[in-house]
Amino acid sequence: MGIVNAKKMTTCRLASQLLTKDQRICVFVGANHTQYREYVPIGAGECPKEYQCPYRPNEKPFDLKSVIRSIKDQFTK
Repeated sequence: MGIVNAKKMTTCRLASQLLTKDQRICVFVGANHTQYREYVPIGAGECPKEYQCPYRPNEKPFDLKSVIRSIKDQFTK
C-alpha cells in the first residue's frame, strides 16, 4: 500500500474580490502569509468569506493593492 501525501490546508479569509465581465476573482489570505486566488463565474454568486486553501507558509508578504493592480493588468492586455 502506498503512502498518500495529503496537502496541508489552512483557513483563508476573503481579503478582496474583483469583477471582470464574466468572472469574479476572490483573493484570500491565510496563516503565515498564505495567499490564494480563486476564479469564479459571475453566476456562481459572491465569494465565500472563508475558504480552505493550500497552506503555503512564509510566502513573501504582499501589499493587497499591488495584488489587485496585477490582476487588473492581466485583463487589460
